[in-house]
Amino acid sequence: MDDDQTLSEPSMAKPETPATAPPSTLQDLRRWLHKYRSALLLLWLPTALTAIYYLLIASDLYASQATFVVHSQTRAQISPLNSLLQTTGIGHAQNEVYSVNEFLVSRDAVKALQARLALRTLFSRPEADFFSRYPNPLFDRSEEDLFRYYQGKVKVAYDATTGLSTVTVKAFRAEDARTIANLLIEASESLVNRLNERARGNAVKDAETDVGLAQARVIEAQKRLLGYRSREALLDPGKSSIALFETVVKLKSELAAVQTRLAEIERSSPDSPLRSSLQGRVNALQSQINTEQGKMAGRSGSMAPKIPEYEQLTLQQEFAAKGLASAMASLESAREEARRQQVYLERVVEPNLPDKAEYPKRLKSILIVFISCFLAYSTGKLLLAGIREHGQL
Repeated sequence: MDDDQTLSEPSMAKPETPATAPPSTLQDLRRWLHKYRSALLLLWLPTALTAIYYLLIASDLYASQATFVVHSQTRAQISPLNSLLQTTGIGHAQNEVYSVNEFLVSRDAVKALQARLALRTLFSRPEADFFSRYPNPLFDRSEEDLFRYYQGKVKVAYDATTGLSTVTVKAFRAEDARTIANLLIEASESLVNRLNERARGNAVKDAETDVGLAQARVIEAQKRLLGYRSREALLDPGKSSIALFETVVKLKSELAAVQTRLAEIERSSPDSPLRSSLQGRVNALQSQINTEQGKMAGRSGSMAPKIPEYEQLTLQQEFAAKGLASAMASLESAREEARRQQVYLERVVEPNLPDKAEYPKRLKSILIVFISCFLAYSTGKLLLAGIREHGQL
């Protein structure tokens, strides 16, 4: 009876496990995954992750742009040669343009911004996603990583044809982007002013040094001349010699007249009392003439030896004065040249306040990742096929 009941009891079906499940669906899926595992890992998985990030996670970025030009104060007439030089980037203002553009993406620009605002706070806004904000897994809190992060948010483009430079600043808020762009332009203006001051200093420094040396030579020449005059008790030996010469000529003329008068008296009246008086006058004049001639030359303390030294000193003073005048003219010319070569930063387009996020380029980024992965996958597949074919040969 028990056996009959046992046979008559309906059998209970056991639940199917993967090991006992119908093999068609599961095995087909496994075979499909195994067959296309390379495409899934190298092509579709990166594309899917990229799409998830850019479509669901990535934060909006606002871009503010400003355009400026650096030009010199005076603009000379443009000749074909000047046009060629400007096209090739040769010129004073061109050098400053490159300096400003290099400054905008430099560590000095980061320091200038940090002195004016909390740059780290602007780069770590709450609306920024985990991978975009600062700091993140790729950029820590160090100054070096802050600089690298900054370089990803600030770009500068230069148009050699028009001479215009455009700086683009990306931030998580429109106001932040415009603020950073404004401060960067102000810092660039300060840089241009410093470059002008440095250029003026370099151009005028040598000329000022020459003026100082020329002034020292003039002072030294004047000291030597004053020392000579004090020592010799003479202002001008040359003029003194001329005065002595004129005195001697006058005395000789007077002597000749007295001698003529004396000769007449000796012929007409030898016993005249005027004879002795005139003779005394002749002797006195002759003695005075000898004395004055001795002052001019031929004796110790005469004028003749003093004149060459005096002329040498006056010549040195004259040369020193001319050198000072030439140095002063060169200094004024250097200053004028420095003023003429001064450059200015002129704003062409002020930083704008964007009302729409331009970045990231979501579809473009997804497409770039897909194409890159597809090319890498296709290239690898072709190489692998070539290796296998070569092995079979």
